[in-house]
Amino acid sequence: MACLSGCQSVAYYTQAAVGQSALLWHSRPIDEVIRDPKTSDPLRDRLRFVQSVRDYAESALFLPATGSYRRFTDIGRDFILWSVVAAEEFSTEPKLFCHPITGCVAYQGYFDRADALAFSEGLESAGYETAVCPVAAYSTLGWFADPVVSSVLHYSDTQVAELIFHELAHELLFITGDTTFNESFATFVARAGVEQWLTDSGRTASLEDFKVDAARNDKAVNLTRDTRLALGELYARSITQADMRLQKEIMLGELAERYRKMRNENRVSNWDGWFEEGLNNAKLASVGSYHDDIDLFAGLFEKADRDFEVFYLAVRALAASRNDTQD
Repeated sequence: MACLSGCQSVAYYTQAAVGQSALLWHSRPIDEVIRDPKTSDPLRDRLRFVQSVRDYAESALFLPATGSYRRFTDIGRDFILWSVVAAEEFSTEPKLFCHPITGCVAYQGYFDRADALAFSEGLESAGYETAVCPVAAYSTLGWFADPVVSSVLHYSDTQVAELIFHELAHELLFITGDTTFNESFATFVARAGVEQWLTDSGRTASLEDFKVDAARNDKAVNLTRDTRLALGELYARSITQADMRLQKEIMLGELAERYRKMRNENRVSNWDGWFEEGLNNAKLASVGSYHDDIDLFAGLFEKADRDFEVFYLAVRALAASRNDTQD
C-alpha cells in the first residue's frame, strides 16, 4: 500500500509540473497579444478589459501587484483543471490531501480530466464518495505569474472580475492547511471587490443584478449547508449503518426536492447541472469549503468600515491567532 501511495504521488507531481510548465511556456504578455495584428478584435477587447480589472485590483482593492494576470494563455479547452473532492460515506468532512507549500487541502487538482476521473475511481474503490469539479482558474500563491486563460474570457464582466479578485486574494493571504478559511476569504474578497468595482464604475444596474444573483446563490448554498449540518448530526447517532444509509438517502432526496421547488419559484441560482449529477458528502463538502466562513469575514469587513486595507490587517491578525492555536 505504501508503494502504491508513493507511485501515485510521483504521478501526481509529474502531471502537475508538466501542466504548470505548459501553461507558463505558452503564455504571452497581454500587451504583446493586444499589439499583435493577428489578434481578433473581440479577444483584444476582452484582454483590455482584463487589464483594467487587474489595475483596479491593485489600486482600489490593494491586492498584490505581482505578475499574475498580466499574461495570456490559450488553453484550447473549457477548463484549466479538474478538482477531486472526497469524503467518507458517513462523514461531512472532506478528505485532506497534503502537499508541499499548500499543506493539507480538501481537494486535489488535475490538468487532465481523465486523470482526475481515474483518481476519483481509485478513491471510490477505497470506499470514499467523490466529486470531480471543473475549475476555471487557480492560484500558485505568487510562486509563478499566473496567466489569464482563454476559457474564462467568455464569462460576463462581473464573473471575470470576481475570478481575478478571488485568485489574487489567495496571493495576499493563504493559511497552510486551512481550506475553508482560504477559500471563504477569497470568495468574500471577490464579492466585496466586485461590488466596489461596479459602484466606482457607475454601473448601478449591474451592481443591483450582481447583488440579486449573489443573494439567490446564497440561498442555494444555505440549502446544502443545512443538509450537511443535519447529516453531521445523523452520522453522530448510535444507529446501524443500514438505518444511517437509509436516512441519508432520504435527506439528500429532500434536499433535491427543496431545490427544485425553490428553482421553480425562481428563488435560487441555477444549480440544475450540479444537482442532476447526484448528491453525496463530497459534493456538499466542496460547497462548504468556499462559503462556511463568509459571515466571519463579512463581520470583519463591516468592523473595518468597509476599508479593504484595515480589513486585511484584521484578517491577518485572525490568521495569526489560528496558526498559534494550531501550533
